[in-house]
Amino acid sequence: MEQAIIQDDPKVSCGEPEAARRIYLMKDLPPEVVAVAFAKTSRSPEPFDQIAAELTEAGSAQFHEKWVVGYGHASVAEHAILSLAVENVSILAAKAIEDNRLASYTEKSTRYQIYDPKRVYRPAGLAGNPALSRQYENLITELLTTYIAWSEKAMAWLKREIPRPPDKSERLWESRLRAQACDAIRYLLPTATLTNLGWTINARALAGAIRKLTGSDLAELREIGNEVKMAALEKVPTLLKYSDPDLARSQGARNVAAVMEPQMGAPSRIGGACPPEARVLQYDPDGLKHLACAVAYANQPADWQELGCLIDRWSTVGMLELIHRSLAPLGPFDPLPRAFEHLNYLIEITVDYGAWRDIQRHRIGTQTAQELTPELGYAVPTLIDQLGLRSYFERLAGLSASTYDTLHDEFSNEAVYALMLAFRKRSLFGWNLREVCHFVKLRGTAKGHDAYRKVAHDLWRDMLRVQPWLGGLVFPLGTDFRP
Repeated sequence: MEQAIIQDDPKVSCGEPEAARRIYLMKDLPPEVVAVAFAKTSRSPEPFDQIAAELTEAGSAQFHEKWVVGYGHASVAEHAILSLAVENVSILAAKAIEDNRLASYTEKSTRYQIYDPKRVYRPAGLAGNPALSRQYENLITELLTTYIAWSEKAMAWLKREIPRPPDKSERLWESRLRAQACDAIRYLLPTATLTNLGWTINARALAGAIRKLTGSDLAELREIGNEVKMAALEKVPTLLKYSDPDLARSQGARNVAAVMEPQMGAPSRIGGACPPEARVLQYDPDGLKHLACAVAYANQPADWQELGCLIDRWSTVGMLELIHRSLAPLGPFDPLPRAFEHLNYLIEITVDYGAWRDIQRHRIGTQTAQELTPELGYAVPTLIDQLGLRSYFERLAGLSASTYDTLHDEFSNEAVYALMLAFRKRSLFGWNLREVCHFVKLRGTAKGHDAYRKVAHDLWRDMLRVQPWLGGLVFPLGTDFRP
């Protein structure tokens, strides 16, 4: 019957060869044209390059005006990709920019570079209050002068304490020592320090990022948002048409604060040094069974409920054996199976802002961060102690906190620029098991920064506390890890 139908159709010839597979780059095309070319494949049988050849920028703008702007088909804008160079923004602003999940970022490293002490953000509003402006300048000057001086002290001390191995070149040895020195002295940097980052993002996500930035309470973020929009409009003039400030986001936060603040009262400030903290707040008590079900699900015909009833009768050993079979083929650099994403955890991490900047990069999940303040205390790097500079460091931390307090009365939003990266920040992370293992493995190595390495180890210890069976299943920190 099928054969007869094919032969009766004059448009179909059984003798025709299969269409040749084609995979190619859409090169040298404006982002909006690429977006239209991809969008039109849902209605056109023509090849992508042929569709694109018939398009003009004006015609593409008309298409987006009708379908994206007019009818709300915003997913089309995801095909328009932009790479933005963002230079001379504060470290604080860089983290606000990076608070967008669907994008890629590369930021100037505080680990491999000594920052220029002259490149600092100065809130424009402070100019109207000479006394506060002078206090802010004095703090910034002392922090960054000390930062430069201590970079030299740290390098000299490390060279004395860690001789160059015979198998390491002078250049590689010095590079590793510099990374250790920078890891410690970066704690002196204020969040006002200027940095650079590269940002690759699609037009749909960029519109959301611009809305968040321009709706911020911080003037620097509003200015950055407007400048990003002006730069991007050159390439995607239609797709960013409706990226107005998201004022509701900030207003909603203020509404919640107005309810909570009178009931919570003023927090008691931790006046000294504190280590990082990581703990699991929520997890699945039936995690092993559900993970076994998730591993089996794609490889048999039963629905989830049937599968659960079957595996419910298995022993712990049987469930672990099934999961082990899915892991057996994996090499050291292979990711865990997607089934591991079906177990979710709510995790609270309190860590210095410098280390938090690295942890924030793990965006496969949901993050909710509290504002940076001096209330949670600060971290003191081990190398600072070894250099005999702890008391001086603590004096600078106290000066940073007191300057924050003075600024906060009149400039509650801008006061955060006075805080050193040493001050701690608290955040919630909603991560699945696959991401937890990725984070622990990446950040828990001996080469990692001391602060986020401790977070990774403490988090894995807490994971083993709530779900001991994990210890017989995955080893993100290696078999020499001691719970």
